[in-house]
Amino acid sequence: MAPLKPKNGLFAIALMICVVLACKQLQSLARPTVLTSPDGKFQLTVPAGWIERPSLHATASIKAANLAQETYVIVITENKIDFASDMTLDKFTDVTRKAMLSKVSEGASTPPLPVKINGNEGRQYALEGIVNNVKISYLVTTVETNENYHQIITWTLRSRIDQNQPMLLKVTESFRPTAAALASSPGSHP
Repeated sequence: MAPLKPKNGLFAIALMICVVLACKQLQSLARPTVLTSPDGKFQLTVPAGWIERPSLHATASIKAANLAQETYVIVITENKIDFASDMTLDKFTDVTRKAMLSKVSEGASTPPLPVKINGNEGRQYALEGIVNNVKISYLVTTVETNENYHQIITWTLRSRIDQNQPMLLKVTESFRPTAAALASSPGSHP
């Protein structure tokens, strides 16, 4: 019995489809990705090679990583309604910084410095510590928007902080409210 010969035309079409799909997949890996919070109100842009990682944190609204580079980010958003009326960005930063330090052993932190993230007031500090016997370096930024306080927590292995810090800063600086968040803010309606 003679072997079946693929029809040249069908084989060429199938091969072309596979090549096109592979190219599209590679293109998506080479482009930054915009991640949006589940409520559609906040976004963060991560570089090519980063993917969403739901397992990073139970309550974070945005979670992503580049496992090959050992770089990670989560965004935790808190509604201002849930805090006492005298809560400020500085107090929020102090509370969350102390909480971060309590979760690491041999923890050390720089003082929080004022920053602007896409026009929003923020505080930023570096923190180092040991988690599960691994030395981690964090860059943590707290940001105040009209209705929320946010923690943008990025991290990498301590041995990689020098090479990864510019990328962690770029990811942090990409945080922004969406048009949906701005439209729902008090005082934003005509």
